[in-house]
Amino acid sequence: MEHNFYHVRLQDCSRLMRILISPLDWGLGHATRDIPIIRALRRAGHEVIIFASGAGRRLLQGEFPDLEIGELPSYSMSYSKSKALLPFWLLAQLPVFIFSVFRERRLVNDLVRDHRIDLIISDGRYGLKTALVPCIFITHQLCILPPGPNWLRSLLSAPIQSLNRFALRDFKKIWVPDFPGAVNLSGRLGHPNPAWPPVQYIFPLCRFRENSLPWNRPAEIDAKDLKIDLLALVSGPEPQRTVFEKMLTEALKKMSGTRALVRGLPGQPVGAHRDAPLRELPRQMVRENELNVFDHLSGNDLTQFLAAADKVVCRSGYTSVMELAGLGKRNILLIPTPGQPEQEYLGKHLQKMGLAECQEQEAFSIEIGLHTAAELPGFALLFQNSETQTNTSDLVKSFVL
Repeated sequence: MEHNFYHVRLQDCSRLMRILISPLDWGLGHATRDIPIIRALRRAGHEVIIFASGAGRRLLQGEFPDLEIGELPSYSMSYSKSKALLPFWLLAQLPVFIFSVFRERRLVNDLVRDHRIDLIISDGRYGLKTALVPCIFITHQLCILPPGPNWLRSLLSAPIQSLNRFALRDFKKIWVPDFPGAVNLSGRLGHPNPAWPPVQYIFPLCRFRENSLPWNRPAEIDAKDLKIDLLALVSGPEPQRTVFEKMLTEALKKMSGTRALVRGLPGQPVGAHRDAPLRELPRQMVRENELNVFDHLSGNDLTQFLAAADKVVCRSGYTSVMELAGLGKRNILLIPTPGQPEQEYLGKHLQKMGLAECQEQEAFSIEIGLHTAAELPGFALLFQNSETQTNTSDLVKSFVL
């Protein structure tokens, strides 16, 4: 009966739905990857309401100034600077995570009633589910890798997988933003064996691509006259975001050419140089053969910066990976966040496929890493011999209906 209820509910609202989308607030990745979904839903005629928190909320406010963006309480999780202490630090915060999930469960029914919601799309927020309307969960981690040494991972792996499946049991659909086949970005994180019945692979989410562009070719962006030799992107939660920024800054100061560092701080002034007028557009502020530092770039500006960049250094966060894939970039050096097994696995998985070079932060050498990256085919390899006509707009539309 529950299956029939959801099926009828979705079909009856297919012409126009009020859809609530809410990303997790750990870094900017969840909010960023929801941008193509929001665009696709609006283009299909649905009304989108966003609830978010922290930097992700500020980013979405900048991308969609005309949309209603409410605020949900943050999960308030933090990371340790010490890789050795991180697993114990995260385990100590498990009660905070559980409390946040139950707090969302108490709020969600009121949100549905007050805003007349027809469908919920939760990106990483486990508490945003209710029996009142169908609920969709977005994740690339069906298989969650626990942090810590091997003995601790072995001890925690099975309980965490069982807990994850239990937590997702009430979601009508699970969307995995990845290719459905053997050639994919998430590896065993998003392609567990055996497969999960409610999973739908919606292909990678890249805000730099037109939603109507089939995934048989990379997006072609006109960088115009902009030329960047090396682009470094800082992202992720504190305190590792700041650690990574300082490390990159010191390395970039020693290099030649036109370099750009984006600090990943939305809501901050755009300006790059201490003497640069803030009224200038970011591309006009790029000075050749210098280090250019930006607090944040809009989606349009970052698109052109990536298109113009000959080399890119960034974290191996999944959203960054999807965006590099969507542009078919090469000469990529990935630096996983220390102690985050997801990023460590993704970096090694992509390195093994020849899509990017990966280095541990403790062994960071930008010259060696980029030299090795130059010998790899890069993300353009994903599009070789691809004949798919699948695109984001059609996928989201078909999976929502």
